[in-house]
Amino acid sequence: MRVLILGYRSFELGIFSHTQKEVEVLKAFLKMKIIEYLEHGAEWFILQNYPGIDMYAGEVLQDLKDDYSFQYAILKPFYEYDERFKEEDKLILQDIESHAEFSSYVYKRTYEGPRMFREINQFLIDNTTDALIFYDESTESNLKYIYDDLLENSSKSDYNIERIQFDDLNDFITYQYDN
Repeated sequence: MRVLILGYRSFELGIFSHTQKEVEVLKAFLKMKIIEYLEHGAEWFILQNYPGIDMYAGEVLQDLKDDYSFQYAILKPFYEYDERFKEEDKLILQDIESHAEFSSYVYKRTYEGPRMFREINQFLIDNTTDALIFYDESTESNLKYIYDDLLENSSKSDYNIERIQFDDLNDFITYQYDN
């Protein structure tokens, strides 16, 4: 099982500092989900290494390496995709990448236009068996494009999609933190 993990960027979640309490909660939630995948046979996790859900999942994967047998790969979209990231995020993402078993670019060139994203999405789907996507249709973002591609692909194959919505996160918070 090769699991693609993706979701909202930090700014889309209202997170502007890595020390915000929300980061701790998201990482705890992602840890629970990743462990579920590991217990069901996940061997690889695939990240694009964006600030936000990708970054938090990468940190969780690093933490779980001592306790579980799996690998993770970083498949960055294209050269200079991270040019506008905050320095703090760049350092964290570089650390995550340095511990990955595999790291490369889907396109080994700079951004050329929007069609690249559709092709990148298809490449990611073609090279994974499952997707864990944090996406809530009530809070639109560019994730809608890959989510639509995931849905289309899953209707024609055995591809598995687990979509996390804000209500799922709220239920987790209620159960983990309010009890």
